[in-house]
Amino acid sequence: MEAFIIMLTLIILFLGIGGLWAKRFFGDPCEKCGTKMQPYEKLSDDDKADILAYFRRFEDREPDVEYISVCGNCQLVYDDFSEWYCKECHSAGLRYIGALVAPGELVKYQERNKNLIEQIECLRCKRKPNGRWDCVLCDTEIKIKACRRCYSVHAQMPVNGSRYRFHVLLSDKTVLKESPDSKWRVFEAE
Repeated sequence: MEAFIIMLTLIILFLGIGGLWAKRFFGDPCEKCGTKMQPYEKLSDDDKADILAYFRRFEDREPDVEYISVCGNCQLVYDDFSEWYCKECHSAGLRYIGALVAPGELVKYQERNKNLIEQIECLRCKRKPNGRWDCVLCDTEIKIKACRRCYSVHAQMPVNGSRYRFHVLLSDKTVLKESPDSKWRVFEAE
């Protein structure tokens, strides 16, 4: 039995070290285009300042820069919040609104985001999407992802003239000051 436990421990240790090595060698791929993302520490000082300026000014927080990475192809900034978690209530499952909205549920998003209805097609969409892919292929300028728990909406967009696109909370609430995601990540480099 002891030999089995030792062997199992060695296998888990080997897989953990192998996962770290693979992540460092291959890097994380961008969810949108598959390009290898560049970690924050390898960005130029101007790019770092531009990215931090967004978080300080628009999210009123200091992000955990260890978890920031950027896609050089589509200019998307991945921050310390997972892209699929709400920045307001941190519930899992942030999705394109077409994948979430049941009959009559769009009204809840409209009531929660009254000031955004005229700006965002998704909140007044008459196309009746049948799921995520209808929204992914939509030609709307600002595509939103929505939280089914607090009815907040998010978008990936450039802010204040930045060349980068950020995962932005569009609803009129404040962003959580610290991401619970960064405490639970596995195989992250020290």
